[in-house]
Amino acid sequence: MKLQAKILESVDLKVGNESQSIIVQFLEDKDKQHFEVWFHNFDPYRNGLRKWDIWELSIKFKSDVFTDPKTLKKSYFTYLICTKANPIIRMGL
Repeated sequence: MKLQAKILESVDLKVGNESQSIIVQFLEDKDKQHFEVWFHNFDPYRNGLRKWDIWELSIKFKSDVFTDPKTLKKSYFTYLICTKANPIIRMGL
């Protein structure tokens, strides 16, 4: 799914192969919610994602189910994973 998003927080420079995330606001969202988007295949800092830029993000969903061993109650977690990003508007240029 391709969604246009405004970068709301600066992207930190990370060293190593760890996954990174950014906080975005999707342009079509009337509630102006903030979402965390994870990057596994590329470094958002090195690819030029900067605060206030608008990018088109290719998003995939990943779900984890956690079962509490004591209560056996399940909790569901959904992650937004960005597989590709293309700049739309770059404020710093």
